[in-house]
Order: sequence, then C-alpha cells, then structure tokens
Amino acid sequence: MRVSISSNMSSSEIKEASSSDKEDLTPSKVHTRIDVENNSDGSLDIEAGKENVVDSPPGSDDPDIDAGYAWVICFACFLFNFATWGMNSGFAIYFANYLNNNTFPGANKMDYSYIGGLAFGVGLFFSPVLTVIQGKIGLRPTLAIGNCLEFTALMLASFSTKLWQLYLTQGVMQSLGLAFLSVPSVSLVPQYFRKRRILAGSLATAGSGVGGIVFNLGMQKVVEARSVFWALRVQSIIAFVLGWVAIALAKKKKNLPPIKFAMFDKEVLKSASFYLLAFFCITCMFGYVIVLYTLAQFTTSLGYSEYQGSIVSAMVQVGSCFGRPIVGYASDRLGAATVSTTAYTIVGILCFAMWIPARSLATVIVFAIIQGGLMGAIYGMIAPLIARLFGLKKMNLVLANVWCFLGIAGLFSPVIGIKLKHGEGGFVDPTQYVDCSIFAGVSFMCCALTLLIIRGYIKARDYMLAQRGGDSKDTDFSDYTGITVPFTQVFRHMFSYKYGKI
Repeated sequence: MRVSISSNMSSSEIKEASSSDKEDLTPSKVHTRIDVENNSDGSLDIEAGKENVVDSPPGSDDPDIDAGYAWVICFACFLFNFATWGMNSGFAIYFANYLNNNTFPGANKMDYSYIGGLAFGVGLFFSPVLTVIQGKIGLRPTLAIGNCLEFTALMLASFSTKLWQLYLTQGVMQSLGLAFLSVPSVSLVPQYFRKRRILAGSLATAGSGVGGIVFNLGMQKVVEARSVFWALRVQSIIAFVLGWVAIALAKKKKNLPPIKFAMFDKEVLKSASFYLLAFFCITCMFGYVIVLYTLAQFTTSLGYSEYQGSIVSAMVQVGSCFGRPIVGYASDRLGAATVSTTAYTIVGILCFAMWIPARSLATVIVFAIIQGGLMGAIYGMIAPLIARLFGLKKMNLVLANVWCFLGIAGLFSPVIGIKLKHGEGGFVDPTQYVDCSIFAGVSFMCCALTLLIIRGYIKARDYMLAQRGGDSKDTDFSDYTGITVPFTQVFRHMFSYKYGKI
C-alpha cells in the first residue's frame, strides 16, 4: 500500500488518505512495516509492507479445525464406515450359513472363503487408480459411484443361483463399491482435525463397530425369519440410504496445501518407511481378518448355535465401538504408534493365552470384546501416521499405495484362515482352529514389532532434523521423503520419549 501525503494536508485528510486503500492485515500472522520517503515536492510517501512472520501454525485460526463442521465430517465418516466395513463384517453370518447349510451345492469352505477375500481386497488393491479418478472427477462423484456399486452388488447377489455369480457380485463388485467409498473418505478426518486427529479418526471408524453389531445381529434375524438372500436385500437398502446421507455431508477442506492425486511417487517408493508401513498393514490384516471371519465358526465348533456365533461376531463390533475411541483418545495423549504397539502386543498375546484354551461361550465373548476394541486400531491411526511420516499433501497418494498391500492381505487372509482350519465345518471340535489362532497371534506380534520400528524411525528422523536446526513440528506442510535415516539411529530411538509423541 502506498499513500501520498502533501505537507499542507490536515491531519484528518492524512487519516482518510491512509485508510482509503488499506489491506486486511491479521495481527497474529503479519507484522506491518512502514516505509517513509521524501519527495522533491515536499510530500511524503508512506508505504505499508507486510512481513511474512507467522506466529501460529497454519490452520490454527480456522473455525473448522477441531471444531464446527469438523465434527459433521467426523459423523459423515462414521456413516461411511457403518455402511461399508461395518456391513462387510456381517459376511461372517453369510459365510457360516453358506458353509453349514450347503447353500450352493458342491461348494466347499475354500470356495466360500474366496468370496470374503474378494470383497475385502480386490477394490483396495486398485486404490491408486481410485485416487487418480478422485483427482479427475472430485470427491462426491467418486463416493456416489461407490454407493451405487455397493447397492447393485448386494441386490444382484440376493438373486444369485450359482457360485460364480456370487463371486462377481458379493465378491468383486461389492469390493469395488467399498473401495470407492472408503479410500476417498478415510482422508477427510485428518484434513479437519489437528489436536484431536486420532480421536476423531477413531470415533469415525467406530462406525464400523456399530454397523457390525447391527448387521451381524439384524441380518441373522432376517436369515432365520426369511432367508439369506432376503438378508442381502435388506442390507443393501440400509447401506444405500445411509451412504447418500454421508455423501451429502462430506466435502473437502478448503485452504489445504496442494494434495497430490497420482498413482505412484518415486520418492515415496524409495523410502524405507513406506515398506515398513506396508509390512505393518499386511501383518495386521492377516490377524484382523482371520479373527473377524473365524470367531463365529469357532463358536459353533464348541457346540453352540449359529445365532450364538452371530452374538460373538457382534461382540467384536461392541468392542470396536467402545475400544477404538478409547484407543484414539490415548493415542492423542501418548502417540499413535506408541499406543497401537501396545494394543497389538496385547491382542497377539491373547490369541495364544485366551483363544486356544477357550471352551466356553463366556470366554469367547470376553476375547471377542477385547480383540474388537484393540485390533482395529489401524483404521483410526493409519492416516495420521502417514501424515506424520510423509506430510499431508502426500497422504492421499501414500494411503492409496498402502491400501494395495492391505487389499492383498485382505484377499488372502480368509483363505489362509480356512486352509489352516481342520475339517469342513459343521461339527464340534474346537481344536480345528488351533492353527488359525497361532497364525493370528504371530501376525499381531509381527505387526506390533514393525510399528515399534516405525516409531523409532520417526523419532530418529526428528532427532536428525533437530540436530540440523530443522523444524519437525508441523508435519502437515512438510515433505520428508528425501530424508535418509540410518537403521542404527532407528533402533536407538525405538523407546525414546524425546521429540514429541509418536
């Protein structure tokens, strides 16, 4: 701003001239610099300049950060999780029905297990492609495609008469619908939250727990009253309606750093932290999916009814409803990697100490609640952890690439679980699931160890930045892909509590 002031101007005229062309300068963000120049005609030129001195972190004065519409976004993501992963967790009911009642003659346990794997993994495997599509057509059109695919898949599955039709509908098509809904929506919460990011993410992912309760218990009642195909129809309608409500509420945050929508990034693929993250997701999914899809059948192998098996599956979701927000709150206080490492260590130990010797319904229910509360910690912390590792502007890209590995693990996890089980099902013998429980326990322990190494990686990187005089506090607007961290430093910092919470 430049104002010319003549020597014969009155004080009121000077004030009017100086305010006629003023700019909006925010005191908390900008210091004003006044430059005064003498002109040959005796007038003064007064120039107000802006110095870019930022006293507060970006977004700290945004009314929708950690408040306001941010909680509406959290609720929308809650509905997305309810209508996607919560609904998909009800597959345990269909799996048990298909397997024990010979719904499709000639099909065996391996045939049915592939359906669950396809539903979980195929769509996620194509996450990088979905990210590019989202960048081309926008957030809401991508979500709308997913909602329509999911509805169509389940409705067509309800009219299937052959196994291959079930593969294409309840398997592949539903998986694509889940991916079109979940991949774009999972990155919304980190855009609107900073201080309460993991808590909000955990509250949003608790929707899958609530959905699991509704679909496990509700659809089991529909199966008993009508048929398994009517359960698919009811499920598709519920998810379709709730999906549109969530889509109407969802919107991308404004004033964000440029978000990269691409399939791959060379710098990310060169980073060791990316492969640690991928291995963490793979081992976590191996344990998670096997426990989620197997507990209902394990309950019937103890001599209990299918309905009691559905109650156990629902208890996993009850644990998810209450456990994920608690884990999220603790993660915001102590750090996501720190809390999640502890959580996965606990669930790994319980697979050996509680699942293998379980012989009563009460024991299985307690095990299901604890596992449900802790083993889904990945869904609330994965996006914030990626933002901490790579920065917010690359979060979509990295998340999509990580989903590929998660999808592969989800695709084969049900098959591995069934292959490790002895017999075809439908008889009383709990020892047929011993190998499943051992595999799940080992997977969770590997998952916890990998997450501990990731924690050490971030701590070591922040230590190196501090030594160089760099700023490691505002990770949302940073790019760490070019930093090399020696593994000796990683191991030294795995148990460190310096340089912030991780």
